[in-house]
Amino acid sequence: MKNLTKLWSLILLLTAAMFMVSCEEDEPTIDVDESGVAVSDGYYFTLDEEDPVAEKALLPEKIEGAEFAATDREGFFGNYVFLPAGDYQLKKVQEREVVSTIGGTLEAPEGEDEGYLVAKLTEDGGPITVSEDGYYKVSYDEELAELIMMKVTSVSLIGSATPNGWNADTQLEIAQEASDEGFVFSTSDLVLRAGEFKIRINNRWTIDRRLDREAQEFDPNNGYVAFTNYGGSPDNLVAGGGNMAFAAADEGTYDITITLTNEGGASFESTRTGDAPEITFDPADYQFGFTGSATAGGWDASQMMHYAGLSEGVHTWLGVVTFAADGEFKFKTNNELYLGGTLTLEEASINQTGGNIPSPGAGAYYISLSTADEGETWSASMIDSGWSLIGAGSPSGDWDNDTFLEASFADGITTYTYTGDFVGGEYKFRAGGQWDYALGGDLAALSTDGGNLSVDAGTYTVTLIFDGSSYSATIE
Repeated sequence: MKNLTKLWSLILLLTAAMFMVSCEEDEPTIDVDESGVAVSDGYYFTLDEEDPVAEKALLPEKIEGAEFAATDREGFFGNYVFLPAGDYQLKKVQEREVVSTIGGTLEAPEGEDEGYLVAKLTEDGGPITVSEDGYYKVSYDEELAELIMMKVTSVSLIGSATPNGWNADTQLEIAQEASDEGFVFSTSDLVLRAGEFKIRINNRWTIDRRLDREAQEFDPNNGYVAFTNYGGSPDNLVAGGGNMAFAAADEGTYDITITLTNEGGASFESTRTGDAPEITFDPADYQFGFTGSATAGGWDASQMMHYAGLSEGVHTWLGVVTFAADGEFKFKTNNELYLGGTLTLEEASINQTGGNIPSPGAGAYYISLSTADEGETWSASMIDSGWSLIGAGSPSGDWDNDTFLEASFADGITTYTYTGDFVGGEYKFRAGGQWDYALGGDLAALSTDGGNLSVDAGTYTVTLIFDGSSYSATIE
């Protein structure tokens, strides 16, 4: 009996050894039956009848909150994704199962062309039709059950560190066409100087989907504002992040590459290629103002202009000046450079040897002064309108129609006033019925980069005050 037991033990050992050798030589694959889709929980933008894939995931996305800060919003998702033309659905995945499939029709918001499309999504909604291949910003908000889609057409830099300042974008060129691998933009030998900058998509800061755009306080129940800009730091870009600083020690020419991906946004790469050109024309040496017997300060003071920045090689200064019926004036800088000659509503000829310019007549005028060759020659223009109120809360009740203020001056102070009914909501001051020069922010210290002002509905007297160098206002 013992011999038989030993025999069976030997047989089992030999069989196990043979099986182990077979496993090592043949390396068999063991199939595991795992049901469901192979992606993490979340939302996925997918072609009809196809399973969700990681390349089309919508990730949790921040929105613009109080004081323009990036703020969490529960149930808000977005990403930049490459979409071939076709019919899509938004699918929600939980524990490897598609638990919801929703769709709807993309349309221009409220019948307007604002550069993006929006769709209200439901379980029985039809296909979300993408009409052409491209790289898209796609965001979905559970609270409003809406999806927004913007096709990416451009990527740019903007800010005081860039050639065009904060007044105009510096465009990058497409370096690699859009695909599932991303969308690549670049530029070569770009001059960057000390200052700040940000990245913008399609030359815009945000997509505003607030239900009440006139509301001043941040309210999560009032919809959302989706970011289309990046800041933070070049090595860690954040949607809606703060301005990125560029140090004076790093000034130079750079090759820049910006890549949009579906892995969380954008990346920034830069390679220094040389020194920045020497500055021979410094706008700080040309702080223009108006001086003369026709102005509020006479020949002993200047009514300062606003430097609007450099755009496409042109430096521009803007100003609103109120002239007396008679008298003369000139342009004057802080370094005692004077420009004179001829300036009327119909013609202009301005240079350093020009004589005093006669007053165009009593009233407020919006004047532009520019140079495209660093002060060798100058151009100017003038229109017979000054400061106005505009906005949904202004007397006109919209952002398309100006209500102009009445101008006067005494003892070196210019005032612009209006008395009448206000609709109530947001408003701003702007010059010449144009957006190149506008004021907002704090009434006590208005600035060109200030936000929208606000007023309740009612009858008010507004007074805009210019002391020759800065603006303030009262509303009573």
